[in-house]
Amino acid sequence: MNDDALADSTWQNSEELAFIPEQVEPLLTSVLASVLANEVYDDAKVPLWIDSICDKSMATLANLHKPFKYAVTCVIVQKNGAGIHTAHSCYWDVSNDNCARVAYPLANKREVQDSRMYCILTCFGVAF
Repeated sequence: MNDDALADSTWQNSEELAFIPEQVEPLLTSVLASVLANEVYDDAKVPLWIDSICDKSMATLANLHKPFKYAVTCVIVQKNGAGIHTAHSCYWDVSNDNCARVAYPLANKREVQDSRMYCILTCFGVAF
């Protein structure tokens, strides 16, 4: 095995280069808070918020300088008593690839509970 092949195999299996949700979730939570803090649900503003959240999330993830392709999804719904269910299915390399999901408002943040909206931000990190 030559040095390049050895470096590639080490690089691909290194925990340091894996997509670790526990490292990404606080960053995504900060993005949500920066966009949605002090906001109350307004149907006309939802597309702008979603664009801003996705753009800021991608910029934040890119600044990690890790060898990943990212896919970010954002859903904002009005709290009106209806439920929301989401699901994801992926076929990937479990040693490097993963997803992170954060919700807003956080259950322990009472000051934003009156925002009358719920947001779910999901990020997929797939090594290339």
